[in-house]
Amino acid sequence: MKKMKVKWIIIAILGLIISNYTIQAMQTSNTIELSDGRVLGYAEYGEPLGYPIFYFHGGQESRLSSKFMDSAAKKLNVRIISLDRPGVGLSTFQKNRQFIDWGKDVSEFADSLRLEKYSIFGLSGGAPHVLACLISDSSRIENATIVSGATPYNYKGTLKDMWFPVKLIHWFASWKKDKQLRKFIQNDFDGLLHKPEKRIKQFQKYLPKPDKKLMIEHPEYGWEFIEGSKESYKQGIDAVVQEWKLYVSDWQMQLNTIQFPVNLWYGSSDRMAPTYRGEYYKKELPNSKLKVFENEGHFSLIRNHLEEILTELKTTHNKE
Repeated sequence: MKKMKVKWIIIAILGLIISNYTIQAMQTSNTIELSDGRVLGYAEYGEPLGYPIFYFHGGQESRLSSKFMDSAAKKLNVRIISLDRPGVGLSTFQKNRQFIDWGKDVSEFADSLRLEKYSIFGLSGGAPHVLACLISDSSRIENATIVSGATPYNYKGTLKDMWFPVKLIHWFASWKKDKQLRKFIQNDFDGLLHKPEKRIKQFQKYLPKPDKKLMIEHPEYGWEFIEGSKESYKQGIDAVVQEWKLYVSDWQMQLNTIQFPVNLWYGSSDRMAPTYRGEYYKKELPNSKLKVFENEGHFSLIRNHLEEILTELKTTHNKE
């Protein structure tokens, strides 16, 4: 009888430990402190004990932007770890930062979580952050993917086939003075904060057909995107301005030196990251593999093919 009681007490204690770990892991306002005193904010989705995959959000987004991945990650036994970049959400602003700095931050962050192996992927503006990790230290990275990724600004055709509003912000960011860029970004924040319904209607009216269809059929995706974007402005607009300036500056990374296999996913109807950008990466990255999906846009591709993307990141082992 006593043995039975002890058994059930042990089971109960283990249950509490696992339950507590799950609750903590699923919190969306986690932070860790780096060796230089800066803080990185992060959220976790999916299975807390699943295969770890770091997700690098797009520009003007945050750790909260990966909320839509939760159910697919649970289904595939994947642990999504989504980090705020410096100055975004809960992460400390980093003066004079460069993309390459991100690789060191992620390595130290992985140390803090005691992760021996993991995969990485980034959407849109998350692309240079994937590359930074591969250049900095790829020894623990098992797989790397870029989805609808931004590319360097200094090559012919960099804005080819791009939607005009996105071209416009690139132009503003490339100007020496940032007054117009700051005004553009402040207006974006004000619109998200005070007129979110208008932004939803814009999504449903002006985006390319696949994205428009997605936003009409699943307006919750639009609202989730808005919440993730609003969080990017939690500390003001400085970090967003800083990152846009980085997109159009020298990335300080020699892409042709990256020997690590990189999977490239692009949609044929994407006007924020046109397929021309995928073709650029295919030429520059020696071991990259480009997949172009017909009738997919910037928002629809990652949502309609998320399980395929995560499965590839979890199970494909391309490194020799």
